[in-house]
Amino acid sequence: MAEEQVAVNDSTNAPQPETEPATQPVEAQQTMLGGNGTATQTEEAKPTTPEVPEAYDFKASIPEGVELDEALTKDFSEVARSMNLTNEQANQMAQFGFKYGQQIAETVKAQYVAEVTKWGEAAKAEMGANFDSIMSVAGAGIEAVEKTVPGIRQALNETGAGNRIEVIKMCEILGRLVMADPGKMVNAGGTNMEQPKAATWYPNSKM
Repeated sequence: MAEEQVAVNDSTNAPQPETEPATQPVEAQQTMLGGNGTATQTEEAKPTTPEVPEAYDFKASIPEGVELDEALTKDFSEVARSMNLTNEQANQMAQFGFKYGQQIAETVKAQYVAEVTKWGEAAKAEMGANFDSIMSVAGAGIEAVEKTVPGIRQALNETGAGNRIEVIKMCEILGRLVMADPGKMVNAGGTNMEQPKAATWYPNSKM
């Protein structure tokens, strides 16, 4: 009996065979090695540097009839160069700038036209029932001024100043002064010059 027990113990204490380490899947090896199964990583693609011209050419972006300001063009070129813009990219920005500037100009013009219209409406309201008579006298005044200042009517049309009540009153005063001196208003036949109608002395009036 004793011999059998010793044999069992010997069997228990016998050295065990070495086990081989578990091999990792190929995918795991590739992940650990950088994803390509080797220890050497591939070189990353280097970003291409945009071609920045020595001098930008904005001729393609200039609207017809517009001339570029030399100083402004130089400043914009420096900004474009600091941003490493190509000539094409700089022209895209220039085209947007022209379009944006044109919209601003049109908005300002529309606002001014609306303001001139308001001047005319306010002047007409202030003159009330005397509108036609006042404008006729003012028309005589503006015609007298035109003899020495031929461009005065055009100036009033272009600026809209003829819709200002102050200008209308000034022309009315001039008209009365001229009409008070018949020598300045008679024609060759000795009759007074016909007073212009209110609608014709200032044809482009917004009133």
